[in-house]
Amino acid sequence: MPRTRRWHPGQESDELIFAVCDRFLRQLGDQYDAQRDAEDRGRKGAAAAVAEWLKSYYGRRDLTRERVYPLFWEAVRRNFLFLQAPREAKLAERISQRFGLQPTEDNAVIHVVNAKGKEAPRHVTSTTADLVLDLVDRVAEQHRSARRPGEEVEPVHIGMGAGFATMMVAKRLAERVRSDLDCPPLVLHALSAGGFLVNEPQKAPITYFSYFEDALPKVEYVALFSETVVSLKEDYERVKRNPGVRRSFERRNQIDIIVSSLAAAHHKHGLLVKFLSYLVEEGMLKGGVFERMDAAGWRGDVQFRPYTDSGPLIDECPVRAVTLFELDELVEMARTDGKYVVLVAGPCGECGEPKVDALRPLLANPDLRLWTHLVTDAQTAQELAASPNADAGGDQPA
Repeated sequence: MPRTRRWHPGQESDELIFAVCDRFLRQLGDQYDAQRDAEDRGRKGAAAAVAEWLKSYYGRRDLTRERVYPLFWEAVRRNFLFLQAPREAKLAERISQRFGLQPTEDNAVIHVVNAKGKEAPRHVTSTTADLVLDLVDRVAEQHRSARRPGEEVEPVHIGMGAGFATMMVAKRLAERVRSDLDCPPLVLHALSAGGFLVNEPQKAPITYFSYFEDALPKVEYVALFSETVVSLKEDYERVKRNPGVRRSFERRNQIDIIVSSLAAAHHKHGLLVKFLSYLVEEGMLKGGVFERMDAAGWRGDVQFRPYTDSGPLIDECPVRAVTLFELDELVEMARTDGKYVVLVAGPCGECGEPKVDALRPLLANPDLRLWTHLVTDAQTAQELAASPNADAGGDQPA
């Protein structure tokens, strides 16, 4: 890229930006090992050493020590650098003990991200995306083992749910696979239409597909074109027969990995809450909807499907989501070998409010164990680990 008179790191090529980062980090590591008691001098020396290398290798005398740091931040902007938050294995173990989880029997894996505060949702979703990529590799290996001679490689099918958290997972996943030549072919499925807010289309699963448009691995898509929810069982059966919906349901058994989040009852950013509130405000539903759901023990919802401590909440919810899987079907999938359901269970990505009360039943009640892998933050994990078994629903049948 031709350089203007006034230099800016954005003018530099991907090759040079990446080379600077690689060289800087290796140089910094070498100097830190040699000068553990002089960290500041080591950092300064690393930048100077990279500048000298750029002069000799690239002939770039203009890239001084001071300009190495802007190049580093340019690499961050271009998503060349990925940080992984540390995980708290002890907290995860305490949650498993508190709720009587048996990983070898239930195929349950809890990941606790050591992050708190306003940045916790971002780190939880990033960790979830990295976990999904690990599961993609696992599924791809299973497909290769089952492949017959001469057969094409079976793609890995991922079902994406609606909501802000899953959107963030999709973004990170797309960034990770974009230039990954070893990533197997992918097929992305929308689990629901997932949106009705005209000013928030990014929360609908079908919009995530655009993140993968320039990915090197082959990516195909299975959309779901329907209303977000319907009001009557007859309407639901009719909608499922529509061409844009029927084909999506016919292919749902191909899905290997599901990624979804949850919403707490009454939470202002929950899509089900927003939808029901909208229907009441428009006079399309009578008042008292939330009161009836509360009286039934409403705790939260997964993919617009509400639940209580004891199981799905069906009769008291006046609408039915058009979604590929009901809650009991997610539970069944989580119990199926070779299938994975990843639940993003950190704080709300928009306001940071935790979802502890909504999460407890999904841990305590085996009939709501609709996940194989659960990712949450340290604060949520600490509250869960400190919960008395009775309060957490521990008196549910095992």
